[in-house]
Amino acid sequence: MISSISSVQFLVPDDLSMPYPRICAHRGFNTVAPENSLAAFGAAIGMGAAEIEFDVRFTRDGIPVVAHDSKLERVSNGSGMIEDKTLAELYEYDFGSRFSERFAHTKIALFEEVLSKFSQHAVFNLHLKNPGEGLDSLHYYSRKSMEQIVDLLYKYDQHKHVYFMGAYSVMKCALEVAPEISRCMGAYPEPWKIIDMAIEYKCQKAQIFLPYINQEMIDKAHANNIKCNLFYCDDPAKVREYLDMGIDTILTNDYWSIARAMAEK
Repeated sequence: MISSISSVQFLVPDDLSMPYPRICAHRGFNTVAPENSLAAFGAAIGMGAAEIEFDVRFTRDGIPVVAHDSKLERVSNGSGMIEDKTLAELYEYDFGSRFSERFAHTKIALFEEVLSKFSQHAVFNLHLKNPGEGLDSLHYYSRKSMEQIVDLLYKYDQHKHVYFMGAYSVMKCALEVAPEISRCMGAYPEPWKIIDMAIEYKCQKAQIFLPYINQEMIDKAHANNIKCNLFYCDDPAKVREYLDMGIDTILTNDYWSIARAMAEK
């Protein structure tokens, strides 16, 4: 009974109901725990983050896992491409020691693990990564992959507490497969045209990528009922400036310092 009560206390409003402005913990609270780890997500949510952002890729055997890079070297003791490895092979690697020895033996997180632990505990800014690397990789996103992601969101009742973020191919696929789930236009490959692309793919949000920002973009977005995310701000002194411009959600790597700055604002 105690654990059940504790879980209920963490439930938050869904994406449409949650007020703005917001702070989104980029890859979790990744200044205190390894990025894109269950520990980083738990730290952010435990500190009160309304949103968490994380990245999803697929293994060679078709399992969605949480990782930003297509290559393993920066965040683990492995090498090679995630999409070339099976889940069993990825489980052989340590995804914590490069951050700190205190997190040694941390395993790569499954997307389904994140859902099972944190469903409705935060809004998910879900960055669906295209397979491969470089700009050429942005042209295609698998319908099968999208359907698998959508099925898991519904399985864990998270479909109203999420929005898809990604390249135009992700937005196109999401619009075809699950138009009822919110979409957030990513900046690449043309960051100055992000608002026009958001309008084209009927997105509810756009994630503006510094330094590609001006007031005209934000005003045009709002005129078309599009909320504006900012990627990213770790400087508390800049929070007021971005909020005054009309930014709706600030992504940050350092959740607590930006949360305090927003509270002061």
